[in-house]
Amino acid sequence: MSTSASDLSAAQPQNTTTLPRRIRVAAWVVLIAQVSIIVTSTAVRLTGSGLGCSDWPMCEPGSLTNTPEMGIHGFIEFGNRVLGVVLGLICLAALIVVWPWRRERPELAWSTFALLMVVPVQAVIGGLSVLSKLNPWVVASHFIPSAASVAVAAYLIVRVYSGPGPRRPVGPEKLRKLMWVIVALLVVVLVFGVLTTGAGPHAGDRESARNGLPTVWMARFHAFPVWLMVITAVWTRVIAAKEGAVPQARAIDFLLVVTVLQGLIGYVQYFTGLPIGIVLVHMFGLTLVIMAAVFAIMSNYSWKAAPAHPADDILEPADSRA
Repeated sequence: MSTSASDLSAAQPQNTTTLPRRIRVAAWVVLIAQVSIIVTSTAVRLTGSGLGCSDWPMCEPGSLTNTPEMGIHGFIEFGNRVLGVVLGLICLAALIVVWPWRRERPELAWSTFALLMVVPVQAVIGGLSVLSKLNPWVVASHFIPSAASVAVAAYLIVRVYSGPGPRRPVGPEKLRKLMWVIVALLVVVLVFGVLTTGAGPHAGDRESARNGLPTVWMARFHAFPVWLMVITAVWTRVIAAKEGAVPQARAIDFLLVVTVLQGLIGYVQYFTGLPIGIVLVHMFGLTLVIMAAVFAIMSNYSWKAAPAHPADDILEPADSRA
């Protein structure tokens, strides 16, 4: 039975503007998985289960898995390791799904590939954390790749809903500059947040050392750039309203809401002695802030064909964005 050229052509991706539903589903699953691993890893630390498995890559010498004698801490730590493997499989599956579109939409392929590569890196850093008995500086470095992965996954979400064309800026240039300032401030917030965590009481194990930095001052250094973020976001929102930049205004609204709520949760956890439940919510809120910042940046760009009238860019609907 012969195969015609038209049959072969039909088997290839034809419409690079509207992607198959499975690609959008894969992108959402990847994002949810990235957020989930941050939450579960935080739960490991908050429950004092960081050394629930005392070895790596084995859980205990001579045992790949946890044993009943290790108790709940061993179960929690090994469970998180299993979830790390699941995350890797999800990223691999997403890469397989987008691979047929690698020429038409290369950004989808490199995004999922990058997310897949982070998984073994995180596994090694996690192993070093255990072998170093939860050295606070090693543990701190464990979070940064996860935060970056959430950002890349959020970028992936935006791109699966946008067109295949070359990127072009839309709206006023000053909005783009202000939003990049917000992103820079968020990076500062993340760095001081990690340092504050390393100085705080939730080390992951009772015997683990802390980084020795003054907790109160680190919390203040962590909060200050958050205030700057909010002020800059409000300023950006005012400019977006004046310029009639609808997509940017919507994106900033979302960023403002999650950032203010995250700040309130941060103050509540600080003044209530860092209860486990609130700290866990705070970490989940951080993932929302990262996503919102990515969505805000991406709202300044379009992958559609340029409109006949440049002013149409400002009022361009947000259907090409997350």
